[in-house]
Amino acid sequence: MLKSTLALLGLVLSTALALPSGPTRALLARNDPLQLSPRDLPGCATTAQGTGGDPDTGGRGIQLYNADNHKRSFFVYENNCDAVPLKYITLDPGQAAFVSLPAMFQGRIVRGTKKINLDGKAHWLGTWLEIGLDATGRGYADVSLIRGCDGAVTITAEDGTGVSTGFSDPTIIDDAPGSVLGFKDSGSQVLQATEGLLSIVFSPVRDYLASRIGYGNAYIDDYHGNPVICSANERFSATFYRGRP
Repeated sequence: MLKSTLALLGLVLSTALALPSGPTRALLARNDPLQLSPRDLPGCATTAQGTGGDPDTGGRGIQLYNADNHKRSFFVYENNCDAVPLKYITLDPGQAAFVSLPAMFQGRIVRGTKKINLDGKAHWLGTWLEIGLDATGRGYADVSLIRGCDGAVTITAEDGTGVSTGFSDPTIIDDAPGSVLGFKDSGSQVLQATEGLLSIVFSPVRDYLASRIGYGNAYIDDYHGNPVICSANERFSATFYRGRP
């Protein structure tokens, strides 16, 4: 028993030491292996705010573009607040709208449906567009497939640099072998998460994603690459391609 406990502690420690660190990560605590359960802390939203688009006065936020051929809803979650999104927006095909973000925002934007994502429960499976704003007026962003993949997304810094990250492969799910597929709570079939408890990698999914998009365009696991971009003015634009909400 003692030997098993020591082995587990060693695995946790080695996992923690292997995680990338530093200000270039969009979310420093985005994949804590000990927090894969609903994490609703004091201060989390209790009611999601629906928006048709926020006024763009030049402040911090993100321009979302729906490049899918169907109407899609997108949900903004603060880090450690998984059951109720901060806000959400529904866009027609080809529609774009600005979504403002609060100061020091740390969280993600995901595809989803109002029926599922507004049910008061945590739903993780899918592509995460991660954004972190700091106290210096800078913003950091990345695309993570660690919690699954329900379609492609790209994000660009709107500070004049034009730096971007993400991927636009429209058939990444269509072409996947059945062994790496799973189901969202909505019933949509998508790519499974690449990591489980204690950040243990599910190699078949990780290897498939690596063969399709490489490690330089999205977080596929916590051990390769650092595909984070920085915006000096906390402003971004993102395109969500064909996906499965």
